[in-house]
Amino acid sequence: MYQSYYDGSIKKAELKNSTFKKNEIKLKPAEWMSKVVNYAQIKNAGLAIWKLPQDNTIHILYDLDGGTKLDEVNLDDLEAGFILAPFQAAENPNIHFKTDIKGSFSLDLVNNSLDELIELQWEKIKSEEEDSIIKTNIESLHKRLKKTVSINSTSKKDYINTVKAGINAIKTEELYKVVPSKIKCVNIEETLDIADAYLKACAKYTDAFVSLTFSPTSGLWMGATPETLIEDKKNEYFKTVALAGTQVKTENNVIHTAWTQKEIEEQALVSRYIINCFKKIRLREYEEIGPKTIQAGSLLHLKTTYKVDTKALNFPELASVMLKLLHPTSAVCGIPKEKALEFLAEKESHNRSYFSGFIGPVRMYDQSHIFVNLRCCQFTSNKVIFYAGAGITIDSDPEKEWFETEMKCKVLEDIVFHT
Repeated sequence: MYQSYYDGSIKKAELKNSTFKKNEIKLKPAEWMSKVVNYAQIKNAGLAIWKLPQDNTIHILYDLDGGTKLDEVNLDDLEAGFILAPFQAAENPNIHFKTDIKGSFSLDLVNNSLDELIELQWEKIKSEEEDSIIKTNIESLHKRLKKTVSINSTSKKDYINTVKAGINAIKTEELYKVVPSKIKCVNIEETLDIADAYLKACAKYTDAFVSLTFSPTSGLWMGATPETLIEDKKNEYFKTVALAGTQVKTENNVIHTAWTQKEIEEQALVSRYIINCFKKIRLREYEEIGPKTIQAGSLLHLKTTYKVDTKALNFPELASVMLKLLHPTSAVCGIPKEKALEFLAEKESHNRSYFSGFIGPVRMYDQSHIFVNLRCCQFTSNKVIFYAGAGITIDSDPEKEWFETEMKCKVLEDIVFHT
């Protein structure tokens, strides 16, 4: 269970120096969101908006310098803020957002209270900054973005050929698993309400990490990911998750879900990958929970959680060490990692950018919640680019893998375009 940064689990002493401020202006949540994002675009600021799984608090963070590009990510060296990292750092930069301005508001997501008037609660803000946000016009959030001309959707033929090549590589034992991805570009033909789409994603995917980020470097991205990469509470615990296997949710109870041998093996490969990372640092004391069937919107996955008592082991830097070992995980890349990366570099014609990278708040009140950036899309002035991948094993059916990527793209596509 994830806890809000502002609930009773946080000691009062940790917040005694914080000054919370409520403005007296009340607007609908989507109107606030539009102003917040437009202000970031006008100021060329970095912006991160997010909701943790099983939490109804929407967090807002501005870096007025637009974010800092990092050659590598070392959690122990970062100040409190937010991290956005790509699939491959050689293609796009890691970006860290510091906390120049921080705010939040809460929604009753159970009752879907998106039409209620609310006030924003600011923890760090100057009066002139707050006034500027309030006075910012409510405009379509994609209109200030760059136009995309050269990016086109991955064709079904090309994706299936890549899957077949992956299966052949597995048969010859060059690979044990590989995760080819695709992109799906949808033209924007009318006014797009991205703020409203984000809030509806929060309401629909209550068990996901739902984010909306902007920077002059990365552009505007939205995501609703179910996969934890690292959860770390300083001097207490470390968690990571193996998540693999996908099928559509039916009317049956989740506990009665049946999984195929292919899906079970795919999930087992991810679990073994994590355990092998533990072995590399000679870590043998961990708790393994699962595998269990979990629901992420209309999709089901297999999930195993690994938890380490970092206080008992006196291993406070475990999160930084494991981040370097885990990313990119076998769930988004393949096994062996280097061979899978070579295969994907050769076969994928698109840049994954921040898809299948990692994302989340770091060192906020001594907690870091970092997620694999799945179920995400990128906005340009004329297109929305959806990203998805599927894990390929020796038992994969190319047609079914294509269908799985279509399902994954549909998670956000239906929300973005209100279908």
